[in-house]
Amino acid sequence: MSFANNIRFLRRQRNISQEELAEMVGYKSFTTIQKWETGDSEPNMGVLRQLADIFHLSISELVETDLENKSSDRPLPSNIILPSAHKLPIMGTICAGDGVVCEDDYQGTFIVDIDVKADYCLKVHGDSMIGANIYDGDIVFISKSYDFVQDQIYAIERLDYNEASLKRVTQDGDTLILNPCNPEYHAMVTDYEEVRIIGRCVGVLHKYV
Repeated sequence: MSFANNIRFLRRQRNISQEELAEMVGYKSFTTIQKWETGDSEPNMGVLRQLADIFHLSISELVETDLENKSSDRPLPSNIILPSAHKLPIMGTICAGDGVVCEDDYQGTFIVDIDVKADYCLKVHGDSMIGANIYDGDIVFISKSYDFVQDQIYAIERLDYNEASLKRVTQDGDTLILNPCNPEYHAMVTDYEEVRIIGRCVGVLHKYV
């Protein structure tokens, strides 16, 4: 029962509801969390990795260690998610490839530490940014407020299409060069009359399979 006790203890310690934890690992219902905490089921290895990352533990600590009795002797890591965490809306899907229309629809919330300076999240569709370690199915965190910096990754909206994509952007006068991070895709040369920068990518959460 170590995992069941640990997940219940960690969730309560960080003031996270069962519904919020379910959202953090990609479940639509909190009933799965309930089953974990009663010992009726356990997550697969991919979800265990997600949980270990969320709580800044190893998988063995999460599954085997009696964390509640150990906690009095163990200080919290400085970067732990505490009640000062906040929710970011997941606003749809962004293209990381060619020819994919951006789906602009609210898909729930994602809980992050207050130090993550983002305004919303987007799910990635495509493989044009794999050289920047952004993969199909990942979640990217987007800040609407930014000072433009050359060669950073931005969310770009094409004004003549219903399409948005992630690209590494450089500027030369009025010209923008939108660079993919995959040699199978080509850079696009454009200007501010054709595209709009809708935010800067400030973080990535990898999808675990």
